[in-house]
Amino acid sequence: MSELIRRVNSQPNSPFANGPSYSPLMKSSRTMLSRIAPLHPNRRTPPPPLPRPPPPKKSKKQIEMEERIEEELSETVEGWSCMTDEERRNLRRARIDAELGYE
Repeated sequence: MSELIRRVNSQPNSPFANGPSYSPLMKSSRTMLSRIAPLHPNRRTPPPPLPRPPPPKKSKKQIEMEERIEEELSETVEGWSCMTDEERRNLRRARIDAELGYE
């Protein structure tokens, strides 16, 4: 049995051959590995992420609409002056979405 295994492994295209591999697949994987940046101590740290782009400028129409909604909410909602900024922001956002037709 061992003689049969030895004979099969001595064939040139045997996957279990002991000698060096000369397959094109092996060669390409070696070149791909050499292109990957090595992980050693003097490797530079990656650059920090880019800052977020500034928000788009609001048009006069948008600013006027937000001011009008702010005035309406301050007149109609009881305790508007006692609300936190987050509660006010949520109410404003809901009102603007309702006016623009979003859900």
